[in-house]
Amino acid sequence: MNKKLIATAVGLVVAGGMGLASADVKLYGQLDISVDGYDNEDTNEDDTNLKSNTSAIGVKGSEDLGNGMEAFFKVEYQTDLANDDSGNGWTGRDQYIGLGHESIGKLAFGTMSTAYKAQAAKIDPFYRTSVQARRTGLWLQSALHSGKGEEGQGRATNTIGYSSPNWGGLGLLATYTLDSEENDAGPGSPLNEDDDPWSVGASYSGLGGLYAFVSYVTTNSSGDDDAVQVGAQYAFDAFEVHGIYEMDGGLITLRQYGSAEPGTINQGSGDGADVWSVGGSWTIGNNVIGADYGQGDEADDPTVIADDYKSYRIAAYHKFSERTRVYVGYAGADRNDADDVSLWTVGARHNF
Repeated sequence: MNKKLIATAVGLVVAGGMGLASADVKLYGQLDISVDGYDNEDTNEDDTNLKSNTSAIGVKGSEDLGNGMEAFFKVEYQTDLANDDSGNGWTGRDQYIGLGHESIGKLAFGTMSTAYKAQAAKIDPFYRTSVQARRTGLWLQSALHSGKGEEGQGRATNTIGYSSPNWGGLGLLATYTLDSEENDAGPGSPLNEDDDPWSVGASYSGLGGLYAFVSYVTTNSSGDDDAVQVGAQYAFDAFEVHGIYEMDGGLITLRQYGSAEPGTINQGSGDGADVWSVGGSWTIGNNVIGADYGQGDEADDPTVIADDYKSYRIAAYHKFSERTRVYVGYAGADRNDADDVSLWTVGARHNF
């Protein structure tokens, strides 16, 4: 599969470079690896390992169809540079094809980020590192910003997505997932369900360095099945500040502490597991230094024991160029009635 993937990617890039069908095709990627130290103070667990952080390769492109219309596509795969034991070595990420018009917007079909995930990713200066805000156990941002599937994960499969043009700084996003589980397991099976998850979001960029957003996601099932978030970032001179508040309607509880999969026992039910965090960063030449603090509120479920927590992060990176950087970071979480954890990381990234 690796040879086929590379051959396909190279072929598409060559075709785009030759101007076939007036298409603009680009091969791109990111390689990121770090040395991470993890410490659990209550259990005396202390481990140091290499970690591959969203090391991926992709092909994307578009074709001008005239009269303001375009066709576009994206196919991206991820691999593990440190411990490739997945058999074929690659797992799919965003993969879609679509059509758009400059005055109406774009429709995409395939696998893509929900509106909930896509907007919040932009305010994390250490996104896709070991101390990223959405990291499991750190949770400066909730688990709704990670994972892949059809039940409220950050990357939605089997999905139709819409993105609007930029209307004076205002943008709209929406996704609708056609849940593929219905009747897959036979008549009467508890694994069958027909809930089509969806998400919507709006964002604004302008007024100097302001970026603000609000979004909603639901699995469209009965009961506790949704979440709402608001967030903002403001940049001024060499500084930026950011914050996010996520209001749990049950989906954060399920995704972060239990299971929202059909036919499983949902350890972690009810709602109330709100998440918020604030932070900022300072740019000094080719260096960025940042710090964050956040909290998670207690879920309305006695079986959940790690939901009341305080998280923190301090990190920095140095850019040798626009494509290559090194970084360091330290983060942790003090969790109610559960093990406190801390993490340090030293890593390097190259984009191409």
